[in-house]
Amino acid sequence: MARVHFVTAHFGGKIPWVPCLHSNKHQISLNYYHDANFPSRHLSMHPRFKSKIPKMLEWKNIKSDWYVWMDSSIKPLKGIDLADEVVKQAGENPLCFFLHSKVNTIREEAKRTNEMINQGHKYFTHRYSGEPINNQVIHYYGDPGFKDQVLFSTNFFAYHYSAIGLMQEWFNQVVDWSLQCQISLPYVLYKSGLKYSIFEGYTNIKNKYFIWDWKERERSLFKPSGF
Repeated sequence: MARVHFVTAHFGGKIPWVPCLHSNKHQISLNYYHDANFPSRHLSMHPRFKSKIPKMLEWKNIKSDWYVWMDSSIKPLKGIDLADEVVKQAGENPLCFFLHSKVNTIREEAKRTNEMINQGHKYFTHRYSGEPINNQVIHYYGDPGFKDQVLFSTNFFAYHYSAIGLMQEWFNQVVDWSLQCQISLPYVLYKSGLKYSIFEGYTNIKNKYFIWDWKERERSLFKPSGF
């Protein structure tokens, strides 16, 4: 039996739903951060940046064997023991991710993001307009010790307590560069040398773990905060 701690966050609007979690095999817990229990530093921190704190640094608040980040857009499938699925899929590795469904490198993702912003795609403009993504990629490519060869979705992932050093460095890169944490993750992961496992399927396509309902979640971002 492992301790598996789930964490999610929703700032800037009413929470869309509370994920239903259960496990007969592991000790589980859930922290759901929102405007009512984690008041915003509204003059200095954008809600999307604020969510990176529990996303990457939850290990500072609670001790667990495993941590599972779920965006507030994630709806676990009914009846699933998500904790057990995570532990089994991770195996002996301290990290477990979904591969990105669209492109395979940070360079391709930067190009795709810029194209979507230029086309006025709201999902991208609301998140990444003004972020120095191009300079970030140039900086990473200037490191001879980095190979751009994989890209992950970061709306759902799991890490073991032994990987907290990587999580801290990932947060540092978000602070230094951009909110698009998909760009910085492959860099810090490659530099760390840590091994990782891959979940089956993709986060934005039907999978055996959950539904990604970002459209319903987005609608709640522009409503008054609170329950």
